[in-house]
Amino acid sequence: MSSNPLRGRCARLRSSQFQWASIVQASALVAIALASPKVVVGQDIPFVRVDQGANWTAADWQAFYSADQGSVIMPLSWMQALRQPNGELFLRDSLARYGFIANPPGALNPLGLPIGFLVAAPLTSTPIFSITCSACHTRQISVNETHYRIDGGPALFNMYAFMADMVQSVDHLLTSPLAFAQFQQAVGTPAKQLRIQLQEWYDLNNLVIGSQLPAQPWGIGRMDDLNMIANRATGGNIGTQPNYLIPENVATGDVPVNPPFLWNSDRQDLTQWAGSSINGNAAYAMLRNGTETCGVFGVIHPVGDPPNPNFLEVNSLNYGGLAAIGDLTVKIGSPKWPWDIDYAKARLGSVIFATDCAGCHGIQPGQPRPPVYDTWKTPITDVGTDRRYYDVFSRVAPQSGLLAGVQYEGQGIGATNQPSLFLSKALNQLALVQRFPNIDLSLPNPPIIQNAFESRVLHGIWATAPYLHNGSVPTLAELLKPPAERVTNFLVGPNYDITKVGLAEVQPSGSAPVSMFTATDGFGANLRSGNSNAGHDFGTWRSALEKDALLEYLKIVGTCFEDANADGNVDGADLAVLLGEWGNCSPAACQCDFDSSGAVDGADLALLLSRWGPCLD
Repeated sequence: MSSNPLRGRCARLRSSQFQWASIVQASALVAIALASPKVVVGQDIPFVRVDQGANWTAADWQAFYSADQGSVIMPLSWMQALRQPNGELFLRDSLARYGFIANPPGALNPLGLPIGFLVAAPLTSTPIFSITCSACHTRQISVNETHYRIDGGPALFNMYAFMADMVQSVDHLLTSPLAFAQFQQAVGTPAKQLRIQLQEWYDLNNLVIGSQLPAQPWGIGRMDDLNMIANRATGGNIGTQPNYLIPENVATGDVPVNPPFLWNSDRQDLTQWAGSSINGNAAYAMLRNGTETCGVFGVIHPVGDPPNPNFLEVNSLNYGGLAAIGDLTVKIGSPKWPWDIDYAKARLGSVIFATDCAGCHGIQPGQPRPPVYDTWKTPITDVGTDRRYYDVFSRVAPQSGLLAGVQYEGQGIGATNQPSLFLSKALNQLALVQRFPNIDLSLPNPPIIQNAFESRVLHGIWATAPYLHNGSVPTLAELLKPPAERVTNFLVGPNYDITKVGLAEVQPSGSAPVSMFTATDGFGANLRSGNSNAGHDFGTWRSALEKDALLEYLKIVGTCFEDANADGNVDGADLAVLLGEWGNCSPAACQCDFDSSGAVDGADLALLLSRWGPCLD
């Protein structure tokens, strides 16, 4: 039986079977560790918190930053003592060099760990250094040296370097006697036992991280989330004891994409870039978030024989924490544009949006997800963008390991050559159903539409650059150019251009992680490269003035111009205002000249009637 303390975070019914010689010592060190200067609190740079609605409170964002989803990186004492090969503490700058954002100490974050990192509430006495979803879904941008915080936005981080450096640092401990001796003295575990534990950690993480990282780094703000999930689930969780590893199931993670934005994510009836997951209620949110946790240091080891092994006995997922994260993300509002707006121009842009964009990106009734019946439709459309993402769906795991023969979706899982994502979902869903026997996950899986991607409602889209699923277009202004004319080289970093709406051409040097993105083509000749900026050519034929107006509206997309009396509804009162302004007028004098034509007329009446009812933003 393994002596790895990571297993203790997961042991539910068998914890007494583990030999915890190191845990007694670790427990004695807890009080010392919590007061230890080994965790360097990051510099909390002054920032402006962008308005994300009255429902998103200080208590909510503090909980979001430190919510425990059940990820097990390593014991806290290890991370506090871990040094890079150059001798510097791994936590020396509170991970700011990777783009993670400082989070001051508080009741939910006593050590002052960066946003998205926490000391997990363990099931044994060993505090665990853990990661949660806000690490990947909190953004900070800069305009004229003022920083702006956007909760739920895609992080501008370097996940590739963070994971690679961590594996390299543990490898250094195992190969350098001096480094190991210093580490062993700091954590206090007997040397022989500690070396075994470190080797187990390295064998797992070098397999599912080190061997999956491609030669070409992912770049700032991108990660291959699907392969991360599949590799850890099928390569590190379902093999036989003692190590649960199946090396042949691990594939290179060479399909990096941007993390999605979280606001309104609960409303869409499908989710994931390919629209491959049912969405819209708490049950499917739990399924989605649990699967995500499996990809970032989550542990689920089936115990017992098929057809119905136990998926909870050795399981690190914090289901209460996952439910809390689901409740929190529902409350994150779309970020309000914090700078000036030309409303006359934006009104004209809203008309163009209704013509060119609303068919895919407007609010339309979606499929019911009981008990939720007011979801938003999520069109899945092939718009000619890069298609490498779909390679993951055809990936096959040679061995099903401990899942072979287990009953799932009405039949036994085959022993060999099963789709990797199918096994990953099965592992998580079978555990979830055991934990919550009455959970309703009975809706059929959505079909996979090859090379097609989800079209979400675009509230707050200004805050999510770079654009397209693979982050290949730096600004909305570039996205409105024909693909062949789009810039092919640009820097990815926190500096923002509020005119072009997206990444600024000039990025900081040295103070934040920055990477160069190089697009392969805008002609669609190489759509499986992973880095093509082709496709989505909507609006590219518009005049410069029309594009300018559309950009202005995209800054505040969802604004209900037709709500003339600003009561939150387009109704008879607004119709009365429109009829009272009927005829020729100047845009400044007539708020119901929605199309900026110089007259309130039938075209404006049609726009008002098209928005009849509650304003949904």
